[in-house]
Amino acid sequence: MKVFDAKHIKNIVLLGSHGCGKTTLAETMLFEAGLINRRGRVEEGNTVSDFHPIEHERGSSVHLSCLHTEWRNYKINIIDTPGLDDLVGETIPALRVADTCVLLLNAHHGVEVGSDLIWGRMQHYDRPVIIGVNQLDHPHADFDSTVAQAKDHFGGAVTVMQYPVEQGEGFHRIIDLLKMRMYVFKDDGGKP
Repeated sequence: MKVFDAKHIKNIVLLGSHGCGKTTLAETMLFEAGLINRRGRVEEGNTVSDFHPIEHERGSSVHLSCLHTEWRNYKINIIDTPGLDDLVGETIPALRVADTCVLLLNAHHGVEVGSDLIWGRMQHYDRPVIIGVNQLDHPHADFDSTVAQAKDHFGGAVTVMQYPVEQGEGFHRIIDLLKMRMYVFKDDGGKP
């Protein structure tokens, strides 16, 4: 494996409530980077980050797990954390080393209690945060409501950078509001 100096290593921590898609996002990041040849599924117990037998049995993360990839001459450590509130102890070490936090919100549920708790921890450690609204393909996804809840809970600095063209079944297009460009994704992922 290539050796990186400290300034070329970045730690990205995936945080969010139970079932919001952190492990699936980590798996997709590895797949899109070409490190794995197929995406595992939490339900099938074959994701890279859910490695412990109890995680396979429960169908959810119990321990934090560290994965990595390379991007533009940087080593990116991807830290997948469990979302259950009683496993908060697993998120604290990740926050201590985080360069950036990604807080995932489920577009069907909006801001959940666990998201509020995690937000408080991120603020305590003064970490930059990217909020991702996930599961926009859910039949009852509501992007606008989720963003409104995020602004209400986390403050007016919450800013939409990408907007879904549609939601629910068939979701596959977004508008990048900075570039004012629409991206269309294939059902199986990949580059638009």
